[in-house]
Amino acid sequence: MENLSEFIVSHWILVTLFVVLSWVVLSEALHQKISGISPVSTAQAIQLVNQQKGIFVDIREAEAFEKEHIADSLNIPLAKLGEDSGSLKNTAQPIILICSSGQRSRTAAKQLGKSGYTEVYVLKGGLNTWKDAKLPLFS
Repeated sequence: MENLSEFIVSHWILVTLFVVLSWVVLSEALHQKISGISPVSTAQAIQLVNQQKGIFVDIREAEAFEKEHIADSLNIPLAKLGEDSGSLKNTAQPIILICSSGQRSRTAAKQLGKSGYTEVYVLKGGLNTWKDAKLPLFS
């Protein structure tokens, strides 16, 4: 125990960095658990669509959607999600939310969760991850 306190005093910068990084990692995991947001990889998203009849919902603006999008995805811009969520009839159907990078999808996931949708997922990394995986896009 003496050695631990001696190490902490001698290497206080490393210890502080370790504590901060641990907190960042754990807080993100806890936030996901508490908020109910489920991030999925491209492979998991494809599995949800193919095996559980999930749908891709692209929350980018219409111009960006028309430029490139995932096949058979719905375009409901984030600003209109509350009013257009009626087009998502089945509240138990898996919904995979897509934006450019995955950040705005979290906001949309919270919004849909409050509206009673139970199977809401966010594509990790958004459309950028889809492109990086060299999966097809349509225009």
